[in-house]
This record gives sequence, C-alpha cells and structure tokens, in this order.
Amino acid sequence: MTTPPSERPGLVVVVPVYGDLPSLLDCVASLVQHVDVDRHSVLLVNDCGPDADAIERALLSAIDGRRGFRYERNDHNLGFVGTCNRAATELDTSDADVLLLNSDTVVTAGALDEMHEVLLAEDHHGVVCARSNNATIASMPFRQVRPAERTTERTVEVFERISPLLPRWYVTPVAMGFCFLTRRSLIREFGLFDEAFAPGYGEENDYCLRINGHGWSSVMANRALVLHAGSKSFVGARRNTLRDAHQKKLEARYPFYGQATGAFLRHDVHPADRFADALVPTAGPASITVDLRGAATAGLDGSTLDSVVAALSSAATDRVSLEFLVDTAAVPAVSAGAPMATVRDDAPDDQIASLGVLVPGLVDSHRLLQANRRYAAWASLDLGLVAQSVAWSDGLAAVGRRHVASVVAEHAAVQLTLDGREGSTALSDLLAASAGPVPRGQLAEEVEQLVRRTRWVGLADVVAQLTSGPDASAANRYRDELNALKSSRSYVLATRVARLARRVPGVTR
Repeated sequence: MTTPPSERPGLVVVVPVYGDLPSLLDCVASLVQHVDVDRHSVLLVNDCGPDADAIERALLSAIDGRRGFRYERNDHNLGFVGTCNRAATELDTSDADVLLLNSDTVVTAGALDEMHEVLLAEDHHGVVCARSNNATIASMPFRQVRPAERTTERTVEVFERISPLLPRWYVTPVAMGFCFLTRRSLIREFGLFDEAFAPGYGEENDYCLRINGHGWSSVMANRALVLHAGSKSFVGARRNTLRDAHQKKLEARYPFYGQATGAFLRHDVHPADRFADALVPTAGPASITVDLRGAATAGLDGSTLDSVVAALSSAATDRVSLEFLVDTAAVPAVSAGAPMATVRDDAPDDQIASLGVLVPGLVDSHRLLQANRRYAAWASLDLGLVAQSVAWSDGLAAVGRRHVASVVAEHAAVQLTLDGREGSTALSDLLAASAGPVPRGQLAEEVEQLVRRTRWVGLADVVAQLTSGPDASAANRYRDELNALKSSRSYVLATRVARLARRVPGVTR
C-alpha cells in the first residue's frame, strides 16, 4: 500500500555548484523563498571550480542562519556526475527523495511540491522533471510560430495560460536533467549516475532508460515551472565533444531512444501544448499558410490558381505573415504573383502556424495529417473541386478524397469562398482574434476544439506511423518476408512442381 504524501519524508534539493556566481545566487534566493523547510532541505555542494573560494564565501553568507540549508565542499573537482553521486549516496543518507537542481535555475512558487506530488501520484513514477524556458522537450512553448529565443517573460505568459488546460503530467522517455527528482529507493536499488557519462551530458537519460527497463516511468510535471539559464559549465568545443560522445553511448545502449522521443513529441503531447505559441499570440503578425499542393493533379487550371493566389496574397500585411505551399513546378509563378509571401513546396511539421487554409479536393491523407500537426486552426476554402468527377487512376481518389474533404470542412474554424464578403469578413475576424489576447473562456473552447480534431485525425496519424517504414511493424515485416519468399527460386520451383503433380493421375491432392 502506498504511503500518503503527507506521511512520506520530504525531499532534499541537491545543488551542485561549479561557477557562474550571479546565477547561483539567484537560484539560492528562489530556494530560500519557495522551499518549505519544515518538510524539505537544501544541500549545496561546491565542486571546486576556478572560483571555489569566492563562491564559498558568497554561499555561506547567503544561507547564514537559514534553517534547512546545508553547505558542503568536495576535496577536489568531481564533475557534475561525481558530485551528484556523492551528494545522494554519501552526504545525504536520509530517506528523503532527491531533487538534483542545476545552479543556473530559478524555482517558482509551488513547483517543488507539485513535482513531489506527481512523483508519488503513481507507484510506477520514478523520475519527475518540470517545465521550463530552456529544457529541450520540456520547454514551453516548445514549437514556435517564429523561431526565436524563449524569454523568461514569454515562458511565464504561456505557462500561466496553457498549463491549467494540460494533463497534470506526461509519461516521457526521459526526464530533463536541469531539474531532476527521483525516488530515494531507486538510488539505493540501482545507483544514481553512471560514471561512464562523467563529467556530464547524457547521464540523466541513461538513468531514466535504465530504470525504465525495470518498470519505472519518467514523467514531466506540466504544472511545475522552473526557469533555466542554460549550460554554462561546459562551453565551446568541449561541450560539443562531450555531448556527441555521450550521445553515441546512449544510442549504443538504447537503440530505441531516438524513435521513442520522436513518438512522444508526435503523438503524446497535448494539442494545447503543441500549439501553445499560437494559442497565446504575441504582438507580432499572425502566421497563415495556404496549402495549394496537388492543384495540377486535381485539374485546377493555372488561371484559377493565379486568381486564388492574388486574392489571398492581399492578406500579406504587417498583421499577417503569409506562406503558400504549392507544387514544385508552380513555385516560380506563385513567387512572382505573391512577392510579399513565402512560397515553397513543403514545410516541416514542427513549424506551426496560427492558421492553415485548406482546399477540399486538394488535401490528401498525408496533407490532412500534416495540417493537424502544423495549424492551430484551419479554414476551408471552397473551390468546388470535390464535386468534380475524378478518374479512379487519380491518386487522390485512392485515399478517399471525399472523406478527407468532409473532415477538412467539419473541423474548419471558418468556411471561406473567393466570392462575396462573407468569406473575407470571416477571415478578417479570425485574424483579428489570433493577433490579440484570447479570453480565458474562449481559449478553453479553442483547446477543446483542437482536442476533438486531434482525436479524430490523430488516430490516423498513429496508424500511418505504425505502417510506414520496413521495420515499423511486425505486419510489415511479415509482408516483406512473404513477398521475398514468393519471389525466391525455391518457392517458384515448388509451385511449378505442385501444379504439374496435380496433372499426374493417381497423385493425392
């Protein structure tokens, strides 16, 4: 039976210290403000960097007389891995769970208690990390409308609006090491970090995947925010060398690691999280993508395509960043007709946009799945293509053209036409809403629409992933093996012999 959180020992916050005194003092100040020392404690361990003596004096002054704060110093430099191991197995031998916290972090109100509650929420939770402004897949917002540095202010803004709409936690392949909470019992059973990853990089991923092999999960606490300045202990060529070498070790030990992380990002991240940067818009222009790929195959003549581009390119103003996706052969002409827009023949799934304009009849199954991954909202632009007759030799017909078109229309935020004021007015209203603050109630409604859309389209995305690639599924492997067998000489010869045998009188069939 699981012990209630209120009856469990608290946690010990271990902060390995090497350099960057200003960030360290900010970290300590946040711990002084937000750590409940009636339940938890803080252990600061000086790893004897170049400024060890000055850092020691500053730390001792910062925690002087503060209950629950303890300072230790290594005899010599052990590196991050060695310092964490010494702190968790030698310096602190209590029953408290262990939170390893980078010295360039700032904890926010309630973050540590939320992480600890998430750790204890399920018996299989082994490691927990927080959300942050700078923590790879734990960053918020992770995907961005316009790639840029995630500022503290932007992360706090998005976190405050989006985190209440997210599940309390995700189960993830690994937890991020900047803020890494694990059960004391797991350290005693499996050890902490492998010295093969000394002095740092990759050690936390190895730990997560190692205990996962014994049934323990890593989770991300979506309602805990810990700000992170970024790596300052390892810089330049040394950082790249360590990262690359240790990444190779991880891939050798856990060949599935990259695939697992990709699957998590593609399928397990909540829609509100995926599109957070678009759902909480900045003061910059709204991002709109018009997908006109497949026009040539669907029989859309050049003059009609030109008129569509001309009508929509007028939206490219200082309030709108416009992008056209077109067939490769059409890129030069569309670029000439829409000089203010970006024109290309494909776009990465992780580059999200505020709005995607889709044309029923041009959208095939692949583009529908991509639209679900790229656009926070989409508009359906009716060009009358679905009603036209289609040759069965056309690839669009083979993927259920009319069914895809109905999904586009059903989940569109607005229906557009090129004639009349209704479509233009609707598009203007949608852009106005995406360019300014969204009321909280309206944001919740938009998120619920996204969830419904993803439930409908996302299952097809999962199936597509499972059935793509020669090694993606057992079914595909069996199919390929059977095809190889059928094409082999022995199989062909045996088949011919069997056919001849059936013609011989008296041979049992």
